[in-house]
Amino acid sequence: MLDTRELEGRRAALAELIGTRLRVGGATLEQRLKRAGRLLPRWARRDAARFVEAGRLAAHPKLARQIDETALDKAEARLRRYLTSIDPDERRTTARLHLAGGIVLKVLIIAAVFLAVLRWQGLL
Repeated sequence: MLDTRELEGRRAALAELIGTRLRVGGATLEQRLKRAGRLLPRWARRDAARFVEAGRLAAHPKLARQIDETALDKAEARLRRYLTSIDPDERRTTARLHLAGGIVLKVLIIAAVFLAVLRWQGLL
């Protein structure tokens, strides 16, 4: 049977990893998952939800027997592997480049429309 303190330690470690890698705030794993939202793939949210549910079950002595430790171990391994592969600085740089690219594209479209209107009016 899984020790409650061990489970809480694992949950806190996952919450910390989510917070540092995805730059998401929150006091508990549940809050950080809610704030992470679609930054995590569906399978990762599902794996993290197993830890949330295990925490609820572990609070009750009889329900704690329902926790599947092997599934938790697999979920934790997959989640850790995915989160450690994320580089927060690269994500931030990529987001800035996407923003700049979107702005440049919109400016080019506006310039093209402006030139088309000038040509249509015979001013160019």
